[in-house]
Amino acid sequence: MQTYTVKQLADLAGVSRRTLHHYDEIGLLKPSNLGRNRYRYYDEGAALQLQQILFYRELGLSLSEIQEILRQPNFDVLQAL
Repeated sequence: MQTYTVKQLADLAGVSRRTLHHYDEIGLLKPSNLGRNRYRYYDEGAALQLQQILFYRELGLSLSEIQEILRQPNFDVLQAL
């Protein structure tokens, strides 16, 4: 499975590293793994979740609204799109 560093995922998604750190701090997008070096690593599932977050941001939703949507136990990615 592909893993990404903060820089790699930020570059891939077109966001800043600070954005990913902020999303981690508020619990919106947690890294898949935290290395012994304290670096954050993200897997493909996290990359997909980041794309969902960015999609909702484009629609004008706040980060707290996005958190509510993604935390719903019956959340279905395909249905949401």
